[in-house]
Formats: sequence, structure tokens, C-alpha cells
Amino acid sequence: MSFDIFAAYATDENLENSGVQFPLGDGKLLIARSGTRKYNRAITKHVELRRVELDQGGPGASDAVADAVAKVNDEIMVEVMADTILLGWTNMSLKGVDIPYSPENVRQVLSIKDFRKMVGGLADSIDAYKVKAEIVTGNA
Repeated sequence: MSFDIFAAYATDENLENSGVQFPLGDGKLLIARSGTRKYNRAITKHVELRRVELDQGGPGASDAVADAVAKVNDEIMVEVMADTILLGWTNMSLKGVDIPYSPENVRQVLSIKDFRKMVGGLADSIDAYKVKAEIVTGNA
């Protein structure tokens, strides 16, 4: 049988935008897919808003300036992911204290680098967002 490109790569745009539940410990995260139109618009918006700061990190920039630009990049990713990717959660805590889902709490937890990377990895996953269609055999 030939390789079915649709089966391998077709994704459900509704799932990509509304999110998929991913288990995490005893809780769940609701994560939309990265690379959606909403995500791309948010990246463009935040980069444009901080263009002057980002442009300071060009070739020949000092280590301090490069570090400042890296910090701006991290801040942009926190904002974009908070607005477009991490859409909800249940049963999460921070430092032993239960935290409800809210825009402020999302930004706080996404500021934790490795948590942000984990969420980003889930948002980049193709398998979670694939079209859930049965392949029909026979006459088409």
C-alpha cells in the first residue's frame, strides 16, 4: 500500500485552535497548537511592539545586550503562549498551593523555562491534533 499523506499529516483545525487536553500529574492542561493563524498574529504583534529592544542584539552586541534581548524573546514567548496556547488547566498547583487558571497565573507558570518548553513541545505535536477520520475502503 502506498504512503497516505492525509493519514500522516492532516490535522483538525478545530482541535488546533480550541485545544487538546493533555494529562499532567493528577491534572490536565488544555493546549492549542502552535503555528495557528492566531499564534502567528500574536508573534508578529509582540515582535513589532518590542522591535527596538530586539534590534539592539545584532552582530557585535555585548553579552549584556545579548542577554537583554534573550530576556525580551522569553517575555514575548510567555505572552504569545499565554494568549494563544495554554488555554486552560485543572488540578494544578505552584509551590504546593493550588492555582486556578487565570491570565496572571498562566504568565507566571510560563515564565518557568522548562515548563514553557514542555508546553511548547506539546503544542508542536502533530499526533494530538490529527484528523480523527476512519479510512474507508472499497468503492469511493
